[in-house]
Amino acid sequence: MQTKQSFRTVSWLLGAALALFLVSPLAAQKDASAAKFDKQPEYPGGTSALIDFMVKNITYPEAAKKEQAEGMVLVKFVVNEDGSLAKFKTISEQSRNPREDFVREAVRVVKAMPKWTPAEAGGKKVAAEMTLPIKFVLDGKKP
Repeated sequence: MQTKQSFRTVSWLLGAALALFLVSPLAAQKDASAAKFDKQPEYPGGTSALIDFMVKNITYPEAAKKEQAEGMVLVKFVVNEDGSLAKFKTISEQSRNPREDFVREAVRVVKAMPKWTPAEAGGKKVAAEMTLPIKFVLDGKKP
């Protein structure tokens, strides 16, 4: 499909954006002295597999494509102790609200992800909150 093909050319953008992953233990929200993770949560197959999944599954919204709109959506979610994903929400970056069609597509794709390898702390699997930046950029344009 042309829409997905045009998104493939920006997979390197996803790679750069993935470097911005924000991970925090859920316990840290309640207790500032919470220990850091011994092991971070991980998408099955690692970052390259995550990028492949995103490129294959994101469809650039037609209205945004016609308007040549671009943007980024930050999707926050929890990787539970069993690797399942939950508590999906989006957050606005620097008081800018992303397009609603970008938000719907970003959340749809994150919800479709398989189970992750959960975080570990103190030898135990623990839930971790993640923030995944998803950029929508059209072919032929530089970020």
